[in-house]
Amino acid sequence: MAEGETLSPWWRLSAIVTIVVCFSVLGWLAKLTYSGAPPIPEHVVGPDGAVLFTDADGDVAAGQQVFLRYGLMENGTIWGHGAYIGPDFSADYLHTLALDAEEAVAERDGFVMQAALRPGQRLIVNAEVAQLLKQNRYDPA
Repeated sequence: MAEGETLSPWWRLSAIVTIVVCFSVLGWLAKLTYSGAPPIPEHVVGPDGAVLFTDADGDVAAGQQVFLRYGLMENGTIWGHGAYIGPDFSADYLHTLALDAEEAVAERDGFVMQAALRPGQRLIVNAEVAQLLKQNRYDPA
């Protein structure tokens, strides 16, 4: 700056307004993060009505701690390199669930060996499994 020049008072005001607005938006987004978090069920029951686990057991929090401890929330299907750092538990679970469902549906429909299905039988089983896995079972109560 040349001698005798001063900063405009608007510069200071605009800097303060910008900082206040930015921190307000940051605080609002932080609030949304916690208010929009998915619910943790008090208890989970199986198809037969038996309680599989409850929130009192701490199973949900313990599972979350595994992801936090190893930083797995940044891996897997999000970034595509989960197998390099840690297992992609969601993909592994979905694969195992699909295989178990295929086996259960094949046995229920009277097919002897799920691995030896004919192409037509495999289409039937796969269609039933897709419908079974996509069914919305959420009960807000």
